[in-house]
Amino acid sequence: MLVAVLGTALLGLAPAAPGRAAGPDPLPEPYMTRGDVARGALSSTRQPVVRARTVAPRRTATSTRTARVVTSSAWSWYMDPRVLGTSTATYLSSVRNNGDIQVTRVARGSAELSHAVLHARFQPDDHNAPSLTELPDGRIAAFWNGHAAVPARYRVTEQAGDVTTFGPTQRLVGSGLERDRVTYTVMLQLSEGAYRYHLFTRRAVDNAWVMTRSKDLVRWTPAVRLFDHPTRENAPYPKFVTDGRRTIHVAVSDTMATPTQLSSMYHLTLADGVFRRSDGSTIRTLSEVAGSGGTAPRPIDPREATLVYDGRSADGRARIYDIALDAAGRPALVLTTGDVATDMWTYKWFRLGAGGWAATTLDRAPGPQPSGITMRHDDPGRVFLVQGPGSVGERELVEYRTADEGQTWQRRPVTSGSTQGNRTPATPWGAQDGPVDVAWLAGPYTTFNNGLWDTTVTMSTSDPAPVDLTSTWPIGWARGKGITSTITEGVGGRGLPGVRARLMARLPGQPERAMSSRLTGADGSVHLAVNRYYPRGTRVRVDVPSAGGWGSATTTAAAVETDTTAIDLDSTWRTGWDRGVGVSASVTARRDGSPRAGTPAWLLVRKPGTDQQEFRTGSRLTDAAGSVHLPVNRYYPKGTRVRLHVPAQAPWGSATSSSHRTGSEPRRHAPRPRALTGSRGR
Repeated sequence: MLVAVLGTALLGLAPAAPGRAAGPDPLPEPYMTRGDVARGALSSTRQPVVRARTVAPRRTATSTRTARVVTSSAWSWYMDPRVLGTSTATYLSSVRNNGDIQVTRVARGSAELSHAVLHARFQPDDHNAPSLTELPDGRIAAFWNGHAAVPARYRVTEQAGDVTTFGPTQRLVGSGLERDRVTYTVMLQLSEGAYRYHLFTRRAVDNAWVMTRSKDLVRWTPAVRLFDHPTRENAPYPKFVTDGRRTIHVAVSDTMATPTQLSSMYHLTLADGVFRRSDGSTIRTLSEVAGSGGTAPRPIDPREATLVYDGRSADGRARIYDIALDAAGRPALVLTTGDVATDMWTYKWFRLGAGGWAATTLDRAPGPQPSGITMRHDDPGRVFLVQGPGSVGERELVEYRTADEGQTWQRRPVTSGSTQGNRTPATPWGAQDGPVDVAWLAGPYTTFNNGLWDTTVTMSTSDPAPVDLTSTWPIGWARGKGITSTITEGVGGRGLPGVRARLMARLPGQPERAMSSRLTGADGSVHLAVNRYYPRGTRVRVDVPSAGGWGSATTTAAAVETDTTAIDLDSTWRTGWDRGVGVSASVTARRDGSPRAGTPAWLLVRKPGTDQQEFRTGSRLTDAAGSVHLPVNRYYPKGTRVRLHVPAQAPWGSATSSSHRTGSEPRRHAPRPRALTGSRGR
């Protein structure tokens, strides 16, 4: 085992630089390209790789399992948080390869899954994955962008923790970025100070990283450019982290780390409106950076901050991947270094201690560019990196762990036997006592845009693996058609056979109970019949109990709207019904068409005239076949309205026919004609 503590004369890792007065004095290093010689010590040899003791994967009753969360989805590196832990759930952001901007919630304990699409078919680019944060009242905010294509936007849930209640899309009103195209979003919260919410994004027009702040997620301060760089192509890459109270830590490169740029890595902080180096010396105030009182803005050149790694060292140019704080608030960062000429790459871990920045090289391997490294945000001594000398598809995710600030290390496999590769790990921000250790992308990945990936957002969790339950409720589901459901491994995953689905029903005034259950078939589908005799108001849902390492799932409850105690009244109004024929009718149960014997049927009549009231003129009971005949008085005046009515009799409902008008004049007995007699002659 070897740990290198780097000083100014060893590997180009400098302790905190002393404060420098603002002014035209030259900076300690120029922007570096091949052949440049800058001030500062360099290392002409590669740092040895740490000797880590390999330990077996966890295999206890509470061990972690690999769980697929959402398929065909991805994220990039420079938006945070992508994985958010709260007291009730883990949230994961992603972009589907059709462009859907997504947030997926996995409940703690039950692993119950809920999924929301913030913007459908937006732009299939993994740079657009949202950054997530939990508001003090438990609501979730998600910020996203188009890759240098549209302004940043955000949505906030209307209910605490419920991703199905995201409100309308909003813009950064007041920031000056309302119309500016941007790339990446980073959302940090500080509980102390005038502004709680701090949003960082990269403006497309000049590739400048800017910051805007808000007190209420409604109005935003004018965006401030943070870093200076001579051209758009020399823009730095930063990573941000906060202690949650008053300090933001930044790890930032001095270039984009393209193959011809020997980029170095720097560290600085922002607290109480002042930018400082690692040793606390002042760089300048936020007001000076922004420009105030008629003075011009003075963005910070990254080389004004504390040099952590010198890109001219033998291990090559640096690219930042993560920054985190330990329990004492001390920063640690991880980066990769490499040389495209030799295709040799390293993973390095840095920690700020009393003697300055210390570095450990965790891995060195030839091959294509690295696939990612990250740290736990409650314990930077737990490092996750994608390791392997071959192509991306042959690489595995492993954990390196130190409990003594880098003196000794253990190595534990997280994945093994992968055939399609693993990449871009991310650990939860926020609550750190949750079940998820780390999340990553597993599967084929070609490039970041045009949806050219088929990776699955995957996580290592001590909870059950989440399942997605989708159900089809056809018209007539409560009258005999039933409900068809499909249970898959995460959102869009393979169908799960042999999983039990239950039909849960709550009848009016009764507790909910399981009415039936069936196992899914080979494709993960199952059909559940619904009792057609449930009364109106019965609430029905499909439920998947947690079993066999799979989480639980449920649909929302649907109410039985058709009254299963209803009756149908079928009446026949033949020609002459109002002239002595009368009206025939049958009364049946709506639920199954069975006859209702012994049911009273009334004849209701309203004569012409505004002052006339409807009255009942006759009533008869239906026979064994549910039939009944009611005579109609043939002497009702023309225009009399007549209808049949069946009154409600518990537990059955009522029914009535439409009204019919009589159509003939009243008939009276005509006088009998007199017999004709001949005239009597005289």
